[in-house]
Amino acid sequence: MPFHYLLTNLLADIPGARGAIFVDPEGEAIEHVSRDGSLYELKLEGAYHGIFLRRATQLAAVLGAGELERLVLVGSGLQIVTTALKDGYYLVLVLDAAAPIARVRGPMLRTAAALNNEIY
Repeated sequence: MPFHYLLTNLLADIPGARGAIFVDPEGEAIEHVSRDGSLYELKLEGAYHGIFLRRATQLAAVLGAGELERLVLVGSGLQIVTTALKDGYYLVLVLDAAAPIARVRGPMLRTAAALNNEIY
């Protein structure tokens, strides 16, 4: 599986990206890459963002907003973009607070499409 390659390219394509993690529906990390080596924090981020994504999906359904594609959280220290994939999988990207969020969409869509092709 080319998961490590896909995530590494995602980090290379986005200035200020700190880490990326591909997560299964139960919140377990399938693959991850990190620029600062913080594996535990990245796995924790991935697990929690699965919870956030599920709750936001429920809220979107209640509001009639359609299918949730992406969740973006912006804080004073970090930005985090979570993209829903097929069959309950998801992709989480952690960025510096000053990273240009506008540069995330294209690379995330390409990576998400490639990951969806690999999910059986």
